[in-house]
Amino acid sequence: MEPTPRKFGVLFPPGNVTMERELPPLLPPHVSMHTNRLSRPDSSLSSASLMAMAQSLPRAARDLAQTYPEIIVYGCTSGSFLGGESDADLAAEIETLTGIPAVTTSTAVHRALAALGMGRVYMVTPYPDDINREEAAFLARHGVCVTAWDTFGCGSSEEIRRISSDAVAEMVTRHAEEIAGCDGVFISCTQLLTCDRIADLEARLGKPVVSSNQASLWAALDHMKVDASGRGGGRLLDRLGAG
Repeated sequence: MEPTPRKFGVLFPPGNVTMERELPPLLPPHVSMHTNRLSRPDSSLSSASLMAMAQSLPRAARDLAQTYPEIIVYGCTSGSFLGGESDADLAAEIETLTGIPAVTTSTAVHRALAALGMGRVYMVTPYPDDINREEAAFLARHGVCVTAWDTFGCGSSEEIRRISSDAVAEMVTRHAEEIAGCDGVFISCTQLLTCDRIADLEARLGKPVVSSNQASLWAALDHMKVDASGRGGGRLLDRLGAG
């Protein structure tokens, strides 16, 4: 007998083309991902533009809820940690609007880091440094010390989508000596290609690697009690088969 079909939903920025590319190959055949896009005034990596997406949340969440997912992910890292503890507020708003459990990427990230015992991390992002500083402060509030970071310093979503996963892996390995003194690596941003290089980076570094997209998927499948281990998603997703 074939497994019962399972579904989860993802809300993400209008210019994000990476989550739809990276996550489906990591899913078991009986699990599907359903998506909807939020709205924002432009594609700039500014706090004002990223936080403005929350204004479109009621429409986007209610529309996505009509696919009847088991959980909804607010799939934007910076858009869910900017403004203090807004990650929890956004998830609570989605649940109120739809009656469906929700989680943000930022919440998924700090939970994933805790699950892997990553209290000290080296961070790689595409963001300007003002956003990097806010992200480090956000993680610190959840017990994670960002020892240092490197960034592609992008100014827009379009710039991020032009970065290859090879370029991300090269940036990570360039800092192998610094990473050796950490518990692992965190690669931020749901628009940044990473998932096809995580297992290789973990093997090279001997440390766990968590990315925004991988953590988002892990949070959804963990809630659903779905085993996605052994599909190339790194140590974090392999934990789903441990229970």
